Amino acid sequence: MYEDNFLSGVRVAQLATGTASTAACEAIDLAGQMALQLGAEVLVDAHFATDNNFVSRGKVKLTEDPAAWLASDTVHFALSADPATAQGAEHANVVTVNADPLCNEAVLFADSGLADLLGDPASAPIIPTGSYGAGTAAYGILAALAALVALRRRYGVGDTAAVDAAGVLGWVNWKAAAAGVMGKDIHRQGDNAEWPVIPCKDGYAALVYQERDWPNLVSMVGDKGLEDERFSNFAGREAARSDYMEIIRRWAAGLTKSEINAAFLEYDIPAAPVMDAKDLLNDPLLNHRQAFRRQAFKEAADGGQHAVTPRLAHRVIHRSSEATASPDADASLPLSGFRVLDLGIITAGAGVSALLADLGAEVIKVESHTYPDPFRRWAGQAVSPLFKCNNRNKYAVALDLKNPADKGKFLELVAQADVVVENFRRGVLERLGLGYDSLRAANPRIMLASISGQGLTGPGCGSSSFGSTLEASSGFSAHISYADGAPYITGRNVNYPDQTVVLYAAAVITAALSSANRGMQLDVSQRDVAVFLAGGEIERASSGREADARDNGRAYLSRDNRWVAFQPSPEVCDSIGASNLEEWCRTQDAADLVRKLRDSGCGAAVVRSGSDMYAHFARQDIFSRSPDGALVKGFPFQLDQHPMSVRLNSPEVGEHTTQFCTSK
Repeated sequence: MYEDNFLSGVRVAQLATGTASTAACEAIDLAGQMALQLGAEVLVDAHFATDNNFVSRGKVKLTEDPAAWLASDTVHFALSADPATAQGAEHANVVTVNADPLCNEAVLFADSGLADLLGDPASAPIIPTGSYGAGTAAYGILAALAALVALRRRYGVGDTAAVDAAGVLGWVNWKAAAAGVMGKDIHRQGDNAEWPVIPCKDGYAALVYQERDWPNLVSMVGDKGLEDERFSNFAGREAARSDYMEIIRRWAAGLTKSEINAAFLEYDIPAAPVMDAKDLLNDPLLNHRQAFRRQAFKEAADGGQHAVTPRLAHRVIHRSSEATASPDADASLPLSGFRVLDLGIITAGAGVSALLADLGAEVIKVESHTYPDPFRRWAGQAVSPLFKCNNRNKYAVALDLKNPADKGKFLELVAQADVVVENFRRGVLERLGLGYDSLRAANPRIMLASISGQGLTGPGCGSSSFGSTLEASSGFSAHISYADGAPYITGRNVNYPDQTVVLYAAAVITAALSSANRGMQLDVSQRDVAVFLAGGEIERASSGREADARDNGRAYLSRDNRWVAFQPSPEVCDSIGASNLEEWCRTQDAADLVRKLRDSGCGAAVVRSGSDMYAHFARQDIFSRSPDGALVKGFPFQLDQHPMSVRLNSPEVGEHTTQFCTSK
C-alpha cells in the first residue's frame, strides 16, 4: 500500500500579491502542499512561507521574477491569486484563484450558503473554526491543476483555469441550490435534524442511521422502551421524537466515545463519535492505513524532533507493470479519448465520474433495472433532480452483474475502458467476481478507482457510513459548535465528505491518467479527505501544543432580519464605533452592515439561502442546465481555451445498452 508521484516532473509556483485575500493564499498554500506530496516541485514567492510546518514543509523560495520564470522554455505551472499572472505568461499553465481581497472563512461559508445549514434554527448560523473553507477551495485548485497537467502532457498545449474560492463551496452545496430553485429552501435544523448529535460521558456522538438500522439500534441500546409500537416506523418516531430520543440519550450518557464507537461497529450502525485531533492520532483504522507521517519539527514542545501530519487521502494498493500511451484524441478537453465505466451511486462515486465526464472522458453508467442508482428515486420522486445533478454528461447501460452473461458483457466493456469508478460497500465487487484481479485479467491497463468511506483495509473499514458519519469521525464536526461546545453535523443536506471527495478523487484520477503507467487500484478514503484539512491541528496536537482551531467569527442579525457573517476585532469595533456588536448590527440593514464592515477592512457577507446562492453563482458556471433544461451541477473551475460544458442529459437506465453492448 503506497502513494504514487502522479505529478512527478511538474514544477509549480505559488504566486500572490499584497492585496490577495487570506482565503485565496491559504487555499493555494494547501493545494501546493498536495501537489508536493504528489511528486511536484513547489516554489513559492515572497507572499508564502517555507517554514517547517504542515502546509509549507518541503517548498522552496522562488528566486526568479515570476513572469520570467513562467515565460522560460521549461514548462512551468502556477497557482496564482493574481489573475494578471495568466495574461502576462507566454506559456499559460496557470490556475488563477479568484477571491476579493477581504475574503476569509466567514465570507466563504456565508457566500456559499453552507453557513445557513450549520447550527440551530433558533440561533445564528455557525462559521466553522479551522480552515475548511480554504481547504475545500484547495481541492478545487488541485483538480484544476491536474487538468492543466493533463493538457500539457497529452497534447503539449497550455491553458488557464479559473477557480472562484467561494464558488467551489457553492458547488459543494449543490443540494441547497437544487432545493432553492424548486422553491424549497433548506435551512439548519439543529436538534430537530433527522441525525442528531448526542452527548456521551467524554464528548459527543453523531447518531446517523437509516430505517433499516432501527432494529439493530434497538438491540444495541437494550432498553425495552424502544420496542414501543410508536417507534416501529419513521412516522411514529417523528411524532414521538422526544420520548425515544430520551431513552437513547440516557444510554449514551453512560458511555465513553470509545465504548460508543465499539457498539456502533458491533451492531453495524452507521454512526460515529465526534473526534478531535487527539482522537484521530490514536484511531486504529487511521493508523492501520498509515494515514499519518512523521515530520521533522524543531519546535516540538517535548524537545523531540518530529511531529505527525496527515498523508494524502489515496493509496495505490495494486499496480500493473504495463506502461501505456494515452489514447489518441483531439485536444478538446483534458480527458478526451478516455473511457470510464461508472459503477458509482448516490454522490461520491457518481460525482467523481461526472467530473471526469466534464473533463472530456466518455463515461458509461452501469446499472441494472432491478438495482438502479438509488438517487433516481430519491425522496419518492419519479426522477430525482438530485440524480440529474450527478449524472449529466453520461451514457448508461443496463447490466445485471449477478448474471453470468451480463458480467461477461461488462468485462468486454472493461477490455475497452481505462477506468472503473465504484463506491459500493466493501466486498461487493469481490463477491460479484469483479475485483481488481478479475478486471486486470480483462485489461492489464485498467484503473480501478475505489471510493469508500474509510478505505479498503483496516479495523472497521467495512462498516456502514454516510457523509455525516465521516464528518464526526474525521474531526470536521468538532469545528461546528456554539460557545457551549456541542457539535453539529450537516446531515443529508450536505454530507460534506461526500462532496469534497469528488474534487480530490477526480484530481488524482486525472493526474494518474496523464502518467504513463495507469494500471492500478486506487483506494480513496472520504474520511481521509476530511482529515487532511485538519493537518495543522493534528501537527500541533502530536507535538504537545494546543490543537485548538482558529476562530473565524460568527453571524449577527441585522435590522432587516438577515444574518451577516464576519470576524470582529477591537480595531473593527473602534472603527465603526460599536461597543456592543449585536446591538449595533440590529440597527443596520444587512447591505449597509456589510458595506460599513468592509469599509473598515473587515471581510463580511450576508449568509445566503440556497436560492440566493444559486442566483449568485449560476452565471459563473458553478451551476448549469442540461440540454433538456434541467438544473444540474456546473463546474468547480473552468478552463479558458478548453471550456467544459454540459453536453448530455442524465440518461435513463440502460438508455445506451445497444450502443455499447453487443450480443453474442
